[in-house]
Amino acid sequence: MSNTRKETDSLGVVEVPADKLWGAQTQRSLEHFSIGEDLIPREMITSYAILKKAAAAANHAGKRLDDQRYTLIVETCDEILAGQHHDMFPLHVWMTGSGTQFNMNVNEVISNRCCQLAGTPLGSKTPVHPNDHVNMAQSSNDSFPSAMYIAAAVNVKQRLVPAVQALHDAIDAKAQAWRDIVKIGRTHMQDATPLTLGQEWSGFAGMLADDLERIEAALQNRQ
Repeated sequence: MSNTRKETDSLGVVEVPADKLWGAQTQRSLEHFSIGEDLIPREMITSYAILKKAAAAANHAGKRLDDQRYTLIVETCDEILAGQHHDMFPLHVWMTGSGTQFNMNVNEVISNRCCQLAGTPLGSKTPVHPNDHVNMAQSSNDSFPSAMYIAAAVNVKQRLVPAVQALHDAIDAKAQAWRDIVKIGRTHMQDATPLTLGQEWSGFAGMLADDLERIEAALQNRQ
């Protein structure tokens, strides 16, 4: 049994490892752009799954994508969002402009996983084609920046905001605990008006509270 299979794109036939879900364009990128050790950030995998799922929903609602293909694409995207198939995204950050290879990596993986679910051979592009169905009405020029925005927003909500909030709460607790400790204020090289250590630390907590408001405002696209 061969350990490779034949995948095709507009440039011709490419040998792809038989056990991988990616296709011809991903394989070409691996062969020509495997530079360094920096892979596409893992956050981009899940953000692209969100994007492709949303695109499938929009195309299905617009009656451009039939029920079967829509269901298969959504099921595959949900698997990716659940943490499956992440080893099928091997590309490095170095690639041609607009992130085209990574967009196609996602399209090919979703297409081939849909083939598995439908019981058709990998690389057959049937019933779900990577370009015609997964990438329907999209371009790398719009999908890659959109995925970056999604990745940034999700990580701000899930990681940055909780971390800043935890730091704020810890500092605020110290401000309360030290509210009766008086210290000498300083203005450069001389003493100034005394204040409590708690007052000083309340200033740090206040700055972080303001920062949290600014972060939330940025997520709402307010200036």
